[in-house]
Amino acid sequence: MVFNMDGRRFIDAMFKSEKAHSITQVVMNLPNNAVEYLDAFRGIWADRPKTVEFNLPLIHLYGFSKAEDPEFDFHERIRIALREVAVDVQMRRVRLVAPGKWMLCATFRLPLSVAHGNMRDWKEELI
Repeated sequence: MVFNMDGRRFIDAMFKSEKAHSITQVVMNLPNNAVEYLDAFRGIWADRPKTVEFNLPLIHLYGFSKAEDPEFDFHERIRIALREVAVDVQMRRVRLVAPGKWMLCATFRLPLSVAHGNMRDWKEELI
């Protein structure tokens, strides 16, 4: 299936639907700001028992970096957006879009701690 709607509403709607168990991959292909939507994954399964196994989706996230080490920079932004100390990310350079500006694609499994995280507590940390 392919959808084109607001990222946060889409993530919330899809993971609360009956289709949630069949979601294996999510492509976030707005490289200018896709990383800003990663917080929408926090708590997607907060109301489900942690003892029940769910397939955690593989996230393919596109983004730009002008940093000297673009992979490190993009990885750090992902880690910060997910509020995770460590996220195992496979990174590849897609193309050089301007002098010194890389488009990258990061692929990672959504961490269980994010899927079961509490969005309310996370928002309170930001205040």
